[in-house]
Amino acid sequence: MKRMKWLWSYQIDKTEKWLSDMASKGYHLCDFNAVTRMFTFEEGEPSAVAYAIRLDKNMLPNALRQAGWQVVTSSSRWQFMKNEQMTEAPVYPSRETIVKRARLHTYLFILIGIFFVTAQLNIILITAIMSNVIGGISWWSIAIPLAIITLFISLSIYVYRAYRKFEKQEMDMIVPKIGSGRKVRKLKLGWMYLPQQTKAWLEEQARLGLELERVTAVAIFTFRETGSKCIAYEVSFEPKVDSSFFTIHKEMGWQLKFTSNITWLHYSIWAMPYENGENTPALTYDPKEKIRGMKKALYMSAGIGGYLLLVLGFSLYTNFYRMTESFFEWSIDGVLRVLLISCVALWVTILSRAIIGYFKELKMIKAGL
Repeated sequence: MKRMKWLWSYQIDKTEKWLSDMASKGYHLCDFNAVTRMFTFEEGEPSAVAYAIRLDKNMLPNALRQAGWQVVTSSSRWQFMKNEQMTEAPVYPSRETIVKRARLHTYLFILIGIFFVTAQLNIILITAIMSNVIGGISWWSIAIPLAIITLFISLSIYVYRAYRKFEKQEMDMIVPKIGSGRKVRKLKLGWMYLPQQTKAWLEEQARLGLELERVTAVAIFTFRETGSKCIAYEVSFEPKVDSSFFTIHKEMGWQLKFTSNITWLHYSIWAMPYENGENTPALTYDPKEKIRGMKKALYMSAGIGGYLLLVLGFSLYTNFYRMTESFFEWSIDGVLRVLLISCVALWVTILSRAIIGYFKELKMIKAGL
């Protein structure tokens, strides 16, 4: 029996469960073709089999073989393994390469999607203008590009959501809920540019009886009324995190409260309760280490902000060069001009807050606060 399964590599956990379910029905995987996405099964006795998928051209490590894993079939760099000794193996294959592949594909989909959608929108705009000038242009010439845009956007959203779900599961990025106590929500804009002040603010909220549960929409802090507590908070920035980042922190006793939606230029908030009279826990007690982390965040913000301001400035210059009527003319160029100026003002504000916040934080650390 053969089954074709498109986009299976973006839902590895579901694919592994599907293979195990097929084995429980008596259909065991015997071959796979990475080009055609075709899975081939042979019929046999139903059995409980654990399947795992690995992206690696090397042979199985001894630890996996000793744990009962064996390669059933492989294609390209994909290896499909099964373990008949147990359904929950104590030693499980690493997912690091699969996470990196899914991450790369997601970012490529986003970049290509932006370019593709922009190109298709230009085609639709030109077609609409031509239909007003020469007339007689079929509505299909507009409907087809719109359908292509919708399809590509849907595919990009699917790949992104599947990747994020898989990444959160594999990297242990789940933010637990507190589950009890009345919810209190507070808005705090630009908190990531003021890590030390945000840390002090969260710890003060804990002393007042509000324990942070999670952060949504980047700036909405959701607290639970749990009574006065001593809780240490840390606001962390890393240019890039790997699969061990969250596990290491949690093994040290830190609780994840927020993680940004990308693993590069990554912000996170951690919490650790402690008893009154104990030393306040910290990710690092070295002021120089804290300053290095703040510098990395500032450099990244300045780099991204500077690049975007350069692109927006060039677009705005081109727009002004084409301006023939008044500044607030009612035209496509007029609307774009207002949008570009708004974007420039927004990024200047963000970049200014990042720079001002850095010097405020630096002053606090040097003062020993």
